[in-house]
Amino acid sequence: MDLNNIDKKIDDIIPLLRKVWGDRRRIIRNCFIGGVIGVIIAFSIPREYESTVVLAPESSKSTSLSGLSSLASMAGVNMGNLSSEDALYPELYPQITGATTFLSDLYAMEVSSKDGEIKTTLYDYILNKQDFPWWEYVLLVPGKIKKMILSSDNGAPELPENVTYCSYSEQDFSVLNNLRKKVWTSVDVGNNVITISVVMQDPKIAAQVADRVASLLQEYVTKYRTNKAQQDYLYCEKLYKEAEVTYNQKQTEYAKYMDRHMLGTLKMQFKAEEERLLNEAQLAFGIYNQAAQQMEISKAKVQERTPVYTTMQPAVIPQLPAGPRKLYILIGVLFLTLFGHISWLVTGAKFKSVIRKIAAKNE
Repeated sequence: MDLNNIDKKIDDIIPLLRKVWGDRRRIIRNCFIGGVIGVIIAFSIPREYESTVVLAPESSKSTSLSGLSSLASMAGVNMGNLSSEDALYPELYPQITGATTFLSDLYAMEVSSKDGEIKTTLYDYILNKQDFPWWEYVLLVPGKIKKMILSSDNGAPELPENVTYCSYSEQDFSVLNNLRKKVWTSVDVGNNVITISVVMQDPKIAAQVADRVASLLQEYVTKYRTNKAQQDYLYCEKLYKEAEVTYNQKQTEYAKYMDRHMLGTLKMQFKAEEERLLNEAQLAFGIYNQAAQQMEISKAKVQERTPVYTTMQPAVIPQLPAGPRKLYILIGVLFLTLFGHISWLVTGAKFKSVIRKIAAKNE
């Protein structure tokens, strides 16, 4: 260790400490003012409560279909390789819950506050029933003035007919952006655990929204995973009904023919016609039987593809607020005040000299 370097550093620090000590009264005064500002900021931010739902879904890799494969092989149907991996894996769940269409599905849900004073939709609650810090009202004034000035315009242009995209108003986007800040999803890839957190200014509403988001996410994933299987089932059901109608027709034709020729003859024409009708009825029965088996397999596949979620932690009404952390805000403001004052003591003289030189050159 170089003692000369240590001595130089000490020599550089001592003048700074002397400046700080000499200006201690102003530092104390500014820190007091900063503390007052910090308290005002801390108590101006509305309280928020966080409710969390923890889900443990089954693996996205379907490797437990051996039973279904056995059922299919008994029916003479080759199901192929059923071990597959979904494109919609848990790592994409945060993008799903943050999507515009997903959040807009929450608009119409009914919410009620813990004290019972608020009973409305989530859309109305986000738009009209929340508190904001006073400075946000101040920042909204220019936008309101601009809106009043432009209100004489003809308004937004009409959308063309037969559009395939969603249209949202400025008010809708305001609610969407607010919801995106209050609803988020995280995934623990290692443990395959999904955590859904919702922050609201009312604890009961936070729990209600968290529970609804969890349910809506499960519905979305279930619909995605069973969509193809549902289509296959509906198609097999259609084939089954058609085969049933055909089989009943052929069976009726054969029965009527045999009734008309109950006494029978030894004519070859009768024997040939009887054999033809019997073959058609048996063939229709075979197709009908295979369609019934295919339909049952498709129904089992729908059930097999339906994901199962274990709720490790349901939505609970929180008792303590999650924020704002007033002490942290106060400490942060005091630190910034102290740091800013000391930085000015160090660089203020140099900054003033640079400004004077620039002013002198301009003259």
